[in-house]
Amino acid sequence: VSDRVRLLLSWGASFFPGDGSSREFCICEARTCGITQLASLLESELGGRRCEIFNLSSQPELNGKTCVADEYLPGSDQYRV
Repeated sequence: VSDRVRLLLSWGASFFPGDGSSREFCICEARTCGITQLASLLESELGGRRCEIFNLSSQPELNGKTCVADEYLPGSDQYRV
C-alpha cells in the first residue's frame, strides 16, 4: 500500500457515501484493480488509523504510545501496528 494512502488514513481520511467515494466503493475498486492489500486495510475497522496502545501486558512500555493500526489479527482480537 502506498505511503500516501497510509498517511491519509493515519490522519483521519474519510469516506463520503453517495458520491462515488464510499468505503464500500473504494474497497471494491481496490479489489477490481488487484490491490488486495489496500482492500484488506480498508475493510478493517481501524486499518491505517492512528491509535493509542493500551493494556498491552507483554510490552507495558508501549502503553500510551501512538501508532498506526495495520492488519487485524482475529485470533488475538488485536491489530498489528
